Amino acid sequence: MRSRFSAYKTQNYQYILDTYTPDKQQSLSTEQLEKSDRHTRWLTLVVNSHSQRQDIANVDFSAYFRADGQFQVLHELSNFRLIEDKWYYLDGTIHPHSGVITLGRNDLCLCGSGKKYKKCCL
Repeated sequence: MRSRFSAYKTQNYQYILDTYTPDKQQSLSTEQLEKSDRHTRWLTLVVNSHSQRQDIANVDFSAYFRADGQFQVLHELSNFRLIEDKWYYLDGTIHPHSGVITLGRNDLCLCGSGKKYKKCCL
């Protein structure tokens, strides 16, 4: 999960495509991934929980990003499958409270600077 987030953050769309399950890779392209991510600046990843049963793993995470001038959160429960000793992204369910986040001027900025929002990205 962390490597996929890092790939989104660094715009490594080939890596993202390569970490989908082989059947999902057939219906995607790096161009599609890039287009869907074009106006997104990924900021921070928080792994809320994870579990594993044999060849299936679940990761509940919150990924914070900025798009269209607004801070947002993607809260998802992702499913991964182990195939030949490598984990692949299978699918995920987005939690209903994903979306725009309103920050107060004195809240810590989500960009990870450690500064207050008013002194950073506001």
